[in-house]
Amino acid sequence: MRNKLFVLYAMLVAFLVTSCRDDNFVPVVIDNVIEEGETDKVMNGMYVICEGNMGSNKCTVDYLDLSSTDGQVHYMRNIYAQRNPNTVLELGDVGNDIQCYGSRLWLVVNCSNKVEVCTADSLKRIGQVNIPNCRYVTFSNGYAYVSSYVGPVKVDANAQIGRVYKVDTLTLEKVDSVTVGYQPEELAVVDNKLYVANSGGYRVPDYDRTVSVIDLATFKEERKIDVDVNLHRLRADKYGQVWVSSRGDYFENHSKLHYLTKDANGNMQYGGCVDVPVSEMCIVGDTLYYMGTSWSSVTNSNTKDMGLVNVRTHEKIQTTMFNSAEAKGMTLPYGMIVHPVNKDFYLFDAKDYVSSGKLLHFDADGKFLWSVNTGDIPSRAVFVSSIYNPTETDYKPSIGGSSPYIAAVDEYVPAPGQFINTMPLYEEGDDAAAMARKCTEALADNNGGMVSLGGYGGYITFHFDHSVKNVDGEYDIYIKGNAMDNGSEPGIVMVSKDTNGNGLPDDDWYELSGSADVDSIGKVKYGYEITYTYKEMSDVPWTDNLSCSGTVDRNTYHTQEYYPLWLLQTQAGRQSVLTFKGTLLPNNAYDTSGKGTMWVLPALRYGYVDNIKNSNAEGNSFDIGWAVEPESRTPVYLDYVDFVRVYTGMNQKAGWLGETSTEITGAKDLHYK
Repeated sequence: MRNKLFVLYAMLVAFLVTSCRDDNFVPVVIDNVIEEGETDKVMNGMYVICEGNMGSNKCTVDYLDLSSTDGQVHYMRNIYAQRNPNTVLELGDVGNDIQCYGSRLWLVVNCSNKVEVCTADSLKRIGQVNIPNCRYVTFSNGYAYVSSYVGPVKVDANAQIGRVYKVDTLTLEKVDSVTVGYQPEELAVVDNKLYVANSGGYRVPDYDRTVSVIDLATFKEERKIDVDVNLHRLRADKYGQVWVSSRGDYFENHSKLHYLTKDANGNMQYGGCVDVPVSEMCIVGDTLYYMGTSWSSVTNSNTKDMGLVNVRTHEKIQTTMFNSAEAKGMTLPYGMIVHPVNKDFYLFDAKDYVSSGKLLHFDADGKFLWSVNTGDIPSRAVFVSSIYNPTETDYKPSIGGSSPYIAAVDEYVPAPGQFINTMPLYEEGDDAAAMARKCTEALADNNGGMVSLGGYGGYITFHFDHSVKNVDGEYDIYIKGNAMDNGSEPGIVMVSKDTNGNGLPDDDWYELSGSADVDSIGKVKYGYEITYTYKEMSDVPWTDNLSCSGTVDRNTYHTQEYYPLWLLQTQAGRQSVLTFKGTLLPNNAYDTSGKGTMWVLPALRYGYVDNIKNSNAEGNSFDIGWAVEPESRTPVYLDYVDFVRVYTGMNQKAGWLGETSTEITGAKDLHYK
């Protein structure tokens, strides 16, 4: 496999400005065409932030294009300069972090004391947030949380205590801040708590050794958890655990990996240690990938290590996937990122810190595929998906005589339930097309009818007579259910673009991430699958991929068949099973009487249909910017959508109330003109 190096163009413009550089910097975009093969089906590309040596003012952003249709993969260096030619001094000094949230890309530039915010699809600059000695960023519920050393870059026994700044992701305004430990580093949100790794790196040898716990509801530090000296990386896994690395004191206390777990009362506590050096890590599923470069002043040398840890068992996994000559031969392993679906991975080599680094690509088994030169000191990367630039023929605007409400229902595929075959009414001879028409009669043009989706997975797909725009930072679609106080039956929303232009909902679907993704980490099940089996006029049995089984129970209030009768008719005669796959929300029903007579179903915070009363407009509104790939949960940028799907998100029974089933009563485009 060869690399072909092409210099596409050089912007021969010398900026007459004063900077930390010794000469005028000439931005150059270099396109490395890699003979790779087929296009990535999940990710459109990957942004790589290159730190640039401190004081050189050479932070750059590279882009790995995985969506090319020419059968090759392109790696483009220093594209920020090309996309933003009027930005003086470009990004600045030391790129420390890069993250994607919704349709925006956030770049933390440490010594330039700022966070740059750009469009995720084009890297066009939107604005910046000024934060002193900023380090890392994470997000939750419309806010960015940025760790800050606060004080200047200086080793000082009296260095200032650190802070975390809260930033509105729409307005880019700093709305609050909270004091944490000394020189805070990475941070993550679990169950509405923010966990921050404190290093105390400026106060050597008096390092900090704590993780700060911040309650996001009050934005106050609740307590600190003692871990080890000089903490750095911090990541949450799908089980609600927090993994944090310690860099040690560079003498006898070496770098290690630690984990925090919850006690019986749900409070996070120190869980234990895995004795491996960690300078970077990435968690995919049950596997933590780590890269370690641990410096010892005793031996005056680096110890390099790469490996895997099972986050469920807390044990190191024996593997040979990092044994290739290319992986072992890196000069200074500095960063890594793992594809969330394919599990192929990329390693970053910082080389000598002052010249071009290198990006190395390996398949999921560790086979070396290719390498390419990067900017100076490649450190962090983020995948982006579904970056799609519409043309006039793709986007269908609203026109005179059109409507802001549902135009038609495309699909109605409910799961079994007590309201199925009655809402809407099934009549002998009705097929899928006839039932979809009946749903259209109930819901289109704000007619005020109601459609039940049955138990978990049952869904309805509809469209407007125009495309719905994704307006950055605003709600885009309003969807009504029939929820009441303590009567929430949450339905999950999915959206799709008519990319192939055939007018059918047969393109890729993306889920709008709701509050359960941040409030119930470890409890939400992604890639959940359930199968219902037809049993005439009986409780409908089901099994799932979690080795569970149960029934949708009949009751005396509704005596018709609970299985959707029109779905039994196939060319082969009878279709006896229905299978649905998606995201399973945690149950919300409980009995307050203790006798099974008073069931309540409290609402989730946001992001679901039939969850909050229709009188609460905001509670029933949805932002296309919440879109994620359903299983990897990777944020996806969609500039507009053509189809909307709603499906029941819970699999539970609430006593005499029966199964939880989402109902829908209408929808509206909030940007209709």
